[in-house]
Amino acid sequence: MLDLEALRRHLPRRLRDGRAVLLVAEPAPDGIPDGLEPLAVADFLDAPPQQRVPLVLLLDTLSALDPATGQQLLGGLRDRWADEVLILHRLDDHRWGLNEFLALGFRRDPDAETVLPDHAVYRTSLYDYKLTPDWLNARFWANPDMWDKARW
Repeated sequence: MLDLEALRRHLPRRLRDGRAVLLVAEPAPDGIPDGLEPLAVADFLDAPPQQRVPLVLLLDTLSALDPATGQQLLGGLRDRWADEVLILHRLDDHRWGLNEFLALGFRRDPDAETVLPDHAVYRTSLYDYKLTPDWLNARFWANPDMWDKARW
């Protein structure tokens, strides 16, 4: 069984706290820590939540799903059903590589991978999904010091 408490210590604070849903492909395993609500992927897709869930965990779940169902699940979680999604995926499952996760808007989290070296950790969040580009600042936009000095 995965040591979820050790993994949580390596994640940002908002991922450590609060209610979380654990999506599983098979019946829920024994020994699920407190604060995790286990749900089967099929049940989740049949009756998705009406409001966003704060955190959804997928622990080795994608390896049990076919790629089309996995893409549907991850796209729905990212767009409609979850504020934050955390995926632990085995490195030996070659159906899902880095490019597949990047294409769906997930980022690899190498800090959390120190706990589980045979897994890759991917996550997406509404709170930090878009990095602010360098050019989007006062040096380039609406800089009052440059008014009437340069003409575009």
